[in-house]
Amino acid sequence: MKCPKRSEIALIQTLTRSYPELLGVEKRDLSLEDIEPDAKSRIEPECEYDPNAEADLVIKNALLNDGREANIAVAGNIITRVGSADEIDQVTGTATKILDAKGNSVSPGFVDSHLHLDVAMQRLGTLTIEDVETADDFKERLIKYAKDNSSSPILYVFGLHYFDDPIIPAETCRQTLDEIVSDKPLLVFAHDLHTAWANTKALEGAELLRQMPPYPHLIEELGLEQKISVDSGGIPTGEFREPDVYALLEGPLQAKYPRSIEHQLSDLETVCKELSAYGITGVHRMALSQPAEDLSFLLLLLELEQQGRLPIRVSSSFSSVADHNMLHDVLIGYATRDLLTKARNKEITAAQLHDYLLELLKDAGTDRHEKVKIMASEGGHGEDHPMMDKVLKVSQKLTDIIHKKHIEHHTKRANPHQKNSMPEHMGYHAKVRLDTLKIFMDGVIEKDTAYRLDKTPSQGIPEFNQSDLDRILVFADRLGIQVAAHSIGDGSVKSMLNAISKTRDINKNIDEKRGYRIPHRVEHIETCSQEDLPRFGKLDVIASMQPLHERPPISMWHDLVPKSEWNTAFAWKEALVDNATLVFGSDWPIVSCDPRAGINHAVTRKPWYEGARDQSVTLDEAVGAYTTGAAFSEYCQNIKGEIKSGMLADMVILSGNIKELENESFNLEIETTICDGKVVYMKQG
Repeated sequence: MKCPKRSEIALIQTLTRSYPELLGVEKRDLSLEDIEPDAKSRIEPECEYDPNAEADLVIKNALLNDGREANIAVAGNIITRVGSADEIDQVTGTATKILDAKGNSVSPGFVDSHLHLDVAMQRLGTLTIEDVETADDFKERLIKYAKDNSSSPILYVFGLHYFDDPIIPAETCRQTLDEIVSDKPLLVFAHDLHTAWANTKALEGAELLRQMPPYPHLIEELGLEQKISVDSGGIPTGEFREPDVYALLEGPLQAKYPRSIEHQLSDLETVCKELSAYGITGVHRMALSQPAEDLSFLLLLLELEQQGRLPIRVSSSFSSVADHNMLHDVLIGYATRDLLTKARNKEITAAQLHDYLLELLKDAGTDRHEKVKIMASEGGHGEDHPMMDKVLKVSQKLTDIIHKKHIEHHTKRANPHQKNSMPEHMGYHAKVRLDTLKIFMDGVIEKDTAYRLDKTPSQGIPEFNQSDLDRILVFADRLGIQVAAHSIGDGSVKSMLNAISKTRDINKNIDEKRGYRIPHRVEHIETCSQEDLPRFGKLDVIASMQPLHERPPISMWHDLVPKSEWNTAFAWKEALVDNATLVFGSDWPIVSCDPRAGINHAVTRKPWYEGARDQSVTLDEAVGAYTTGAAFSEYCQNIKGEIKSGMLADMVILSGNIKELENESFNLEIETTICDGKVVYMKQG
């Protein structure tokens, strides 16, 4: 199951797609003529270093992934020598920290190229009940959870599965939950995040404990009333189906009970430390279609880094929503990247960067609502149009929720970078990057929301029609921005590759000036047409996939996808043809983020039936998808992904030979994780 969009943005998208039709307003947006192309190269230059500098850290007796035995010297945050014991002794001083790998593998640090830090933070301190199968077990677990968290103002529970005899009956949902927790709001989410269940206090807090109809304005206008369960008196029972409906429940509650900045910083540090324990030195944080959330999260990352509390590197992304404002989203992301570049080059201070980003955050949180008012006015409808009042009320409510969830806590505090304890400038090789625009093309196979060529698309799928997808790809590419598209179905994959192909033709002169083509990404690729697999290499497109999403043919996925399409499902091996770049990630916290498990599964995968093609990869290919491929994806191939002189010192020391991951089972532990030249994790004992 893949991580869905934020619930409030699903509702915003429904609104903004609908109001031009409701109000008779023509859709408008920016055009290529509105911007100048950005032809600057984004590829990081090689690090400058002194090979004779005294080492701060030395790793002795290392076995490199290519089979060589070596010793490694690190000065500052850069690997300065890789060689014999005598060569390393020349730069070893009395203050040098020495780690003995004992002949075990030392690998470049692993990079998870697709995960959701925000979701992992949200789940800290909550209850996960993926393994609950009975009502008694459910009740027992929730009672203990409520008792252990008696001081929490609101309780969140994740992972409940659906059963023929439901654990939470739709018709008595809130009463069932009230028997367990009645003194504070309680929200329970299904394992696929497509259903939310609430107790009475949660309904009261969201101002939804009232007779329906009238339903919330947008729900009523779009005919989604059946997705809110009501009793015989019209009062909601507490079951809400689909994110764009339970946004009306979840959004107000999250806005009413926000986590403080300090709490969020602590949670972010916690999840990053958890990742470092898996040998992960970098991640690609994937956005969830909420532009304001992306900028809010970036402010957290930068503050944590400047405090010296960020143990790993984070290549973040920003969102664009498939509506009238999509190209403006791209411009906000472009401006953000430009500010980060200036800060790294010390053209602006960290404090100035914070202030500028705060202004962009305010813009991202209000621009859609302002566009609603402007477009309606330009359409000649005015406030007395029969739909105007309802549309504006819904838009204003969503804007208020976004402000309270993602903006208000930043605007209410002083600039944290103005404290004397904070560095004035960011370092050049900063741990935080933002080069990627993340979009959603479809949903998931299991919910029939994937855009597949063999099926009629469901409503709203694909999220970007081909015309809009072409426009946003050409627009972003013109600005030098990488686009990563959530594309589960073969229809979405084809649409994305078609848009990239068109972009390559239109922007070929800009590419010549840059000296390379922007490495756009397609995420997930669970199904793909045979004729499209070679296009990844030919078009210089990164195939971003998650090994642990693939499983034997015993699930709902295989019931829904014809056997005739299985040969090109999760096609890791064939996506690599023609020198294509493959990157691996996890979608964490949806599935495990352990790179060892991902590598092992990618290498030992078996065909689904006799005669099926083998899509497993070699150990070198799997490790490369977590190292060199990831570095290439973030323009860091000159400074990351390998263990050699001049590379940033991001490494992991294992407890044995990495070749153990070629076996069906393995016993290979993470001994030490080093990021930016510092030990960020060491196994106890």
